[in-house]
Amino acid sequence: MIKGENIICFGFADWDNPYKTNQHHIMSRLSAHNKVLFIESLGLRKPTAQRKDVKRMFERLWSFMKGPRLLNLDLNLNLGVIVYSPLVLPYHSFRLIRAFNKWFLRLQIDHLVFRFRLSSPILWSYVPNAVEFLGRWHEKLSVYHCVDDLSANPRIDTKSLIETENRFLQKVSLVFTTAKALYEEKKKANPHTYYLPNVADYDHFHKAVETGLALPSDVSVLPKPIIGFIGAISEYKLDFQLIAEIAKRHPEWSIVLIGVTGEGEKSADLGILQQHKNIHILGGRPYSEISAYLKSFNVCILPNKINDYTKNMFPMKFYEYLAAGKPVVATALPALDEQADLYYRSNNPDEFNKNLQLALAEKDSVLLEKRFAAAKQNTWEVRIESMSKIIEGITNAG
Repeated sequence: MIKGENIICFGFADWDNPYKTNQHHIMSRLSAHNKVLFIESLGLRKPTAQRKDVKRMFERLWSFMKGPRLLNLDLNLNLGVIVYSPLVLPYHSFRLIRAFNKWFLRLQIDHLVFRFRLSSPILWSYVPNAVEFLGRWHEKLSVYHCVDDLSANPRIDTKSLIETENRFLQKVSLVFTTAKALYEEKKKANPHTYYLPNVADYDHFHKAVETGLALPSDVSVLPKPIIGFIGAISEYKLDFQLIAEIAKRHPEWSIVLIGVTGEGEKSADLGILQQHKNIHILGGRPYSEISAYLKSFNVCILPNKINDYTKNMFPMKFYEYLAAGKPVVATALPALDEQADLYYRSNNPDEFNKNLQLALAEKDSVLLEKRFAAAKQNTWEVRIESMSKIIEGITNAG
């Protein structure tokens, strides 16, 4: 594992986001042996006048005014996390705004680099905007960690982002991708591109098999079986029509959806789901409670649409579901092609429905152990070790 380094990380979410993504898992673990400056979201999405966006802007302003947060920081041992919420203007499609953000962000981060002695850092970014800072702090290495096709997000200025990403790909030291489609695309611009799919916190999600773990009260009262999903309930990601169709065919089943609604889009029309009394939309839940909800599920689902966004994503929930020992029924996501023997692949609603019935009837202990084994082999510790070897190899070669 990388040790004793300074790391400046540009994320696309806030550090305290209740849904832990790739950036949270990797940076929190690296911070045990390195000093990490985590720059929270640069606001890539176009804001709206909706209440949630206005609230979000005020929260970001307040976070900026409070200054950096220090989490287990030890300057002498060169480890811990510095979380910083930068002040940036939205509407990145305007050249003057991009120029102002570039100038003002440099001032903000220059101060932090000096204050916390972040010399010769590794620059690690989940967004291509970091191209504006390459060379600024004399980094020893730069990493573009591409976990999604951001240009396919409905609220991002696609043209501006693609132009920025192309520049970043050509200049960055190496690229990590989490989906095969992303790998095939990004390696055209940067030969130092590596395919490393998302993985899971095995120990955390394996708690779902513990007999002493109590079920949450809001699901313990629901009729069995429970078909469950955990993640962003966004209309551009999930196939609401498919979920509603399953609910209609099986009113005796409880379908539980846990997650923030409309994340990454203006809004999500839940009308088609709310028509069915056996669909229960519970909202977000703390990360610490997710294992208990997984324990209550009989089958876990990935009912994703197949579009430009989902074709380029590897759902982190996949290995989390496996770590919990749950059968997984999913639409035919390209990123899961290599894991076909670990889940029920479904090409259409009829097949999805049939696979749910097969999964509910499943009593194969060998398959259960196969799921556990796959999840154990795909942990964040294993992933970080692979990344560290790649980084060390490039650093030594340079």
